[in-house]
Amino acid sequence: MYARAPGERCVDCLEPTASVDALVATMHWINTHSAADIADKLPASYVSNQLVTKADYIAALTEDKGQFLPDGLMPAGGPKTSLATEQLVGNVKSSVNLSKTFTNDFAIQANKTEGFKTTTTPAGPNG
Repeated sequence: MYARAPGERCVDCLEPTASVDALVATMHWINTHSAADIADKLPASYVSNQLVTKADYIAALTEDKGQFLPDGLMPAGGPKTSLATEQLVGNVKSSVNLSKTFTNDFAIQANKTEGFKTTTTPAGPNG
């Protein structure tokens, strides 16, 4: 099974629509709530345990929350950054056609379905 772009015909394709809709709705929710709001929704043992206090969890999430883009789009430069990281650690040794590694089509459609406006500058076909 593999994913297909909206409008593309395929017999053995996986339809990711519902999961992408849920992911986009989650990203939007994360973007519109504070780190404390998010921590309050998670299991207590996840945000406060022998490794972390709830206050530390909230402080770290406040600092790191920007990694969660509000619309679920692959941002401009994102694929190139991912590829450069994989090359740096030796996981990629040959050329990669970035246009075949991602699509924003599902996230764009999910934002429309959910009634959200996209704000991320999306990656183009070359990353």
